[in-house]
Amino acid sequence: LDNAFYSSYQPKKNTVAQLVDLEEEMARDNFDYSIFLKKEDPVNWKVYRNEPAEDLEKLEGFLRLKAEPVAIWNERQAREKQARCPRSEESGLTGLWQVMMSLGVTPKISMEDAQQMAFHRKRDDTSPLPQYLFSCSRHGMAHTDLLRAMDSLSSGRVGGRFFEFYPQRRVDIRYWIAGWIKRGVVPLATLNYQKPVRGCSEEERTHQPKDWHHHMVYGVGYDGINLTNPITKMRSEHFKTRLESESVVLIPRGEVLGRLQGDLDYTKLKTIPEWKQMNVVGQIEVICREEERYNNLSIPCGMKYIAIPSAMIGGICLFAHKDTENYRAIMSSEEVFLKI
Repeated sequence: LDNAFYSSYQPKKNTVAQLVDLEEEMARDNFDYSIFLKKEDPVNWKVYRNEPAEDLEKLEGFLRLKAEPVAIWNERQAREKQARCPRSEESGLTGLWQVMMSLGVTPKISMEDAQQMAFHRKRDDTSPLPQYLFSCSRHGMAHTDLLRAMDSLSSGRVGGRFFEFYPQRRVDIRYWIAGWIKRGVVPLATLNYQKPVRGCSEEERTHQPKDWHHHMVYGVGYDGINLTNPITKMRSEHFKTRLESESVVLIPRGEVLGRLQGDLDYTKLKTIPEWKQMNVVGQIEVICREEERYNNLSIPCGMKYIAIPSAMIGGICLFAHKDTENYRAIMSSEEVFLKI
C-alpha cells in the first residue's frame, strides 16, 4: 500500500478528497484492482508520499475488509441463533442474551424473570403528561443497565465497558468494530432510529424500530455492518449516523395532545436542568397554540413531535469473559478520540 498509485487521480484535489473518491470507487463490485501498481520511483506515487498515517490505515483496512469480512457468525448461524434466543419487547435484554450465546454462557435466570428486574424500565402509558414524558425519557435499558444486567445474568463471568460515540469520534467505525471482533470481543450497539439518514427507503422506515434500539454486531464487511434483532445488514454511514446521536427522544404530537386533560403540574419540567434547557414546556405550549389555530382557522400544524431528554447514549458496549486478556484489553483501552 505504501507504493500504491491510482493513476487517474490528478493533484487538483487534496489528499483526503482523493481517498474518499477512491473508497467510493472500490465499493463497486467491478472495481479493477490492477490500478494499484508497485512503482520503483517515489515520484510516481507522490499522491501518497506525505499521507497522514490514519488515512493509510483507513485505506488498508478497507482493502482487508473487501478481501475478508470479519464475523462472529455467518448469516445462517445468526438466523439460527436468533431463532433459539428468547424473545423480549426490550431490545437490550435480547441483545444481552445473544451476546451470552456468542460467548458460550448460559444465563442464570429465564427471560421472563429478567424482564421483571429493576434494570428494565417501561413506559407508563396511563399517567398524566408530565409523568408519561419522564417514563419515556427513562424507557428501556441505558448502557449502565446493560453492564449491570450482564454482570447479574452471567453470574459475574462476563464483563464489559461502554464506549460513547456522541459527540462524533475521529474513527472509521467499521475498522474499529472489526478490530475488536477479531480479538473475540462481542459488540452491542445502541442506535437512535429517530435520527434521519439519507437514502433510507420507505419500506425500511416502516419495518425499523421506532426510537432507541440495541443490536448485537455479528459481522463487519466493506459494504455494511451485520446486526441481530432483527437480522439485517446496515450501511455503515447509516449505522454511524444513528450511533452518533444526541441523547434525545421524540414524542409524537398525538401522544402529547391525548394527555392534556385536567390541571397538569409542569414544575419538574421547568426546574430540572436538562428539561429546562430543551424548553419542553415551551414545546408543549407551541403544540397547544397550533392546535387552537387549526381548530379555529384551519391553519396547518407545524410541530409533529416534541423533543425530550433521554437516558440513552449512542455508543457500543464491548463484552468478553472477565478472566481473559480480551477483557483486560477492553478495560485498559483509551476512549475513542473526539472529532474536532
